[in-house]
Amino acid sequence: MRRFLFTYALAFSVGLLFILFVPEAAGFLLLHAPTCIWFAVLGLLIAQYMQKPLISCMIAGLFAGILYTAGYQQVLVQPIHQLSGQTMLVTAKVRSYPDVYENSQRVEVSIPKQVLGTFYPKAEFSAIGYLPPTADTLKVGDTFEALVSFYEPTKQQGFDRQRYQMANGNWISFSILKDRETKEPAHFTIKPAEKVPWYVLPQKWNHQLGTRILQQFPEREGGFLYSLLLGNRTYLDSIDAQNLQKAGLSHIIAVSGMHLMFLIGLMYRLFSRRIGVILSFTAIALFIPMAGGSPSILRAGIMAALSGVAFLLGRETDGQTSLGVALLALLCINPYSIFHLSLQLSFLSTFGILRYATKLEYKLFGGVYEKVSNGFLKKLLHVIGASVGCSLCAMLFTAPILVSTFGYVTLLSIPANIITLGIISLTFSFGVFFCLIPVLAPYLTPVLCLLIDFILNSAKIVSQWHWGILYWEEFSGKIAIAAVLLIIILLLAHLKPRITVPICCCVLVGAAGYAHIQHCNTTRVTLHDVGEGQMISIAKGYNTISLIDCGSAANQDGLEMLQQTMNWYGFSEIDTMILTAVDKTHARNAPAVLETIPVRKLIIPNNLKQNETLEAVQQVVQKREVPIIVWTETGVSPVSIEGLASVEIIGGVDRKLGVHLQDSTLDLWVLHSMTQTMLAKLLKETPLTATEVILPNQFQKQALLEDAMNILRPQKIILSSGYPSVRELLGVPIQSTAETGDLVWRVLHI
Repeated sequence: MRRFLFTYALAFSVGLLFILFVPEAAGFLLLHAPTCIWFAVLGLLIAQYMQKPLISCMIAGLFAGILYTAGYQQVLVQPIHQLSGQTMLVTAKVRSYPDVYENSQRVEVSIPKQVLGTFYPKAEFSAIGYLPPTADTLKVGDTFEALVSFYEPTKQQGFDRQRYQMANGNWISFSILKDRETKEPAHFTIKPAEKVPWYVLPQKWNHQLGTRILQQFPEREGGFLYSLLLGNRTYLDSIDAQNLQKAGLSHIIAVSGMHLMFLIGLMYRLFSRRIGVILSFTAIALFIPMAGGSPSILRAGIMAALSGVAFLLGRETDGQTSLGVALLALLCINPYSIFHLSLQLSFLSTFGILRYATKLEYKLFGGVYEKVSNGFLKKLLHVIGASVGCSLCAMLFTAPILVSTFGYVTLLSIPANIITLGIISLTFSFGVFFCLIPVLAPYLTPVLCLLIDFILNSAKIVSQWHWGILYWEEFSGKIAIAAVLLIIILLLAHLKPRITVPICCCVLVGAAGYAHIQHCNTTRVTLHDVGEGQMISIAKGYNTISLIDCGSAANQDGLEMLQQTMNWYGFSEIDTMILTAVDKTHARNAPAVLETIPVRKLIIPNNLKQNETLEAVQQVVQKREVPIIVWTETGVSPVSIEGLASVEIIGGVDRKLGVHLQDSTLDLWVLHSMTQTMLAKLLKETPLTATEVILPNQFQKQALLEDAMNILRPQKIILSSGYPSVRELLGVPIQSTAETGDLVWRVLHI
């Protein structure tokens, strides 16, 4: 029965995915539901006749998933999507604390079903709204009335926003309609909640506890503890978050089953097993909404609750069956949650750990356990063995998701987990005491700071072992990743491990070593997605990095993006920095970069007009004594940037520069700072050609544009931030960071 239930859940997921990937089939299948049910019954009878109960289970799950999701799509989702493009007056209630930006705030709201104007089985539905700033931050339970325009989010910067929002149960987005002249909201009134509704009290407690943590801890440690205990990563230092990611420790700042097990385990230690189980039900009910209610924590909560019920009833519990029940429950609540990354990683890693971790642990360490007689050493070895077994099994099943989402697999999770697992458990336990027993706060704060610093510093050290990160984009990286997974499979299958495992280990070491050498000798030219601005980094292996421009949109932090890029590859300084123009589009973040990061050489255009950005750059340059070159030469002149065979700068246009990047697989002209008139003048004096060209988003003068294209003759036009609907310009294909996110060119020098 247990095996069948898990199989049913998997088959249900397959049927569900079919509808979600082919939504237009939902209406047809519902119309012909009797026929679908007839085919399902026929399949069940045939499988039953052939005495294949597992196949019967798969057929039942498949058809149930198809029909359930088709009904969900047509009845609960489609009526909401029909609001897209409509403008209307709505009254909505705030469901969560907003994310506040410079000129807006993003908030999750509940909207009454009356706005749909048709039958809807639920009293309300959830949406994401972008509201203007308010004097007092919106609180959960507040009600507002506004004239809004509904729309469906699009795929931007390589990220499917609509799928992500629907995975979280938010079915549509809206923005406030503004007056064309004053740019103020056409209609927007707020009615504060008289009291916080009981069902949102956990969110309020999350907010209050988070505020207390941030007040009593230093910024770095407070941000980490807030994310560890309550899943809010807003205040976590971005570099620390990246180090945890590289070290394979991201799971500790994404509240999941591990955190819930820490909490339940703490209750078992403080009370008896039976009392601990009873109290754990309350802890689960409160902790899940406090931690944000992500699919991963919901999955863990359902499994923990089932395990507790089984214990109280004196029944045997089965982790795989509980996992299947949890998956079914989550998918029935919201089929789109299957697209949630946390659910995918949580389900796959949990399955791998439940099914194979113990088996793999004893294959690797069983002999060692038998030879060790010292009690303490034996316990320590069991902790290490369990950590290695869980890490490898989780890696085996999550590797496809990690590769498709992030493009790499990190082997560093094994040593990082061994080093930090006990400390993380201790930090979580002390953090719980800090939150629940305020009188202990003065004593626990310094201890927690030491523990947190150990975790973050360990992650920093481990993350600098660049050889442990295998990139799927490189052929040697593919071989290394395949070798790792094959080693795990061979160990589990017990197929002559004394012969096959050493061979695979040799392949892994060779492929990982070559991948590291290949990466060290690769130059990555990255056009960063910074909105209406430009920032291009030129990184040579792990040796040097140079920069062309450092501008960004007002709502983006170019400095933070650059710091993350430099931290990922271990750079501490910028070799050469070129500003093709000194304005906010090309140098908004330049003063902060010059202030924060050592720069060995700065190149700027000639005949600059004084402005706020230039003054800020000049002040920092003088303060930091940065060598500066004012480019006065006209025409095309070479400049040395390590990692590329040829780099040229073109001058002759006041206040602007162009840059030509060229190597074996790269031929790119950066002309983003030029207006159409400037570019026409430049090309008339100095004709240029390039395979690819980066242009600004200004195409008003058709004649000048045609003349420029006739001279440049590019095979592709790059827009740092363009219009997603435009696919080509005068027959030349267009690529934009607005759609794909960062654009990367790789030049291998082996």
